[in-house]
Amino acid sequence: MENKFTAADLEAALGDVYQSTVEPVKSPRSWTWTIVGVMVFLLLCGVASLCFAWHFTNKHQGELSLKLQSTTDTDTLRQQKMLSQIAKSTKAAIHLHASDMDHKNRSPRWVSGVDQSFTKGGLKLENNYILIPHDGLYFVYSQASFDILCKSSEDDHGSSNTHLSYGVRWSSLTSPSSNKRFLLSGFKTVCQTKMEEQMNGPPVYESIYLGAVFQLYKGDKLSTESNHFADINEHSSKTFFGVFEL
Repeated sequence: MENKFTAADLEAALGDVYQSTVEPVKSPRSWTWTIVGVMVFLLLCGVASLCFAWHFTNKHQGELSLKLQSTTDTDTLRQQKMLSQIAKSTKAAIHLHASDMDHKNRSPRWVSGVDQSFTKGGLKLENNYILIPHDGLYFVYSQASFDILCKSSEDDHGSSNTHLSYGVRWSSLTSPSSNKRFLLSGFKTVCQTKMEEQMNGPPVYESIYLGAVFQLYKGDKLSTESNHFADINEHSSKTFFGVFEL
């Protein structure tokens, strides 16, 4: 008797031996969406990192500013030494003390080479100006401490408000001007209580500290000015002026 095999019988017999080697292939559209998803995820990660860095930097700068302000109010001697030490570690720096008053320019008369004051790296004291030797970024700082005797006028009805101002002036060969220009300035009001409460009391002590980073140029000149220059305390730890290159 003759056995006959059909194509269906052959396919059924081989089905368990040979497995299909053809795998389904993802469409190009699915790969495109996968790539887009990865790129969006990486972009979000980058934005999150930038936000974190910005927050951390601003928080750090704020804490440093508060610390510096606290030091100014409570321990001017330590701050003055700290600034002097930082300046000495840079390639160009100057740190000055007050000797007496320059009445013509309404400013302390600055000196170097006394106690902690010094000059190095090309920064010079010239005619009571700090002279910038070359272009660059510089940290400019100064502090003036005032000893004020509160006095009343005929029109203030016994009160004796006194307004203090102190600033760092700037003149430049690259941008000449006949008007006064200030890099830094600060203001404070003292003697705000009634005169009868202060007549038998000691003088009022107050200080104004200034400091910031600036792009300065060769030949620029920096000086100081105050409306109450005659009341500035000349002690080296209380009144000083300096610049150092970053």
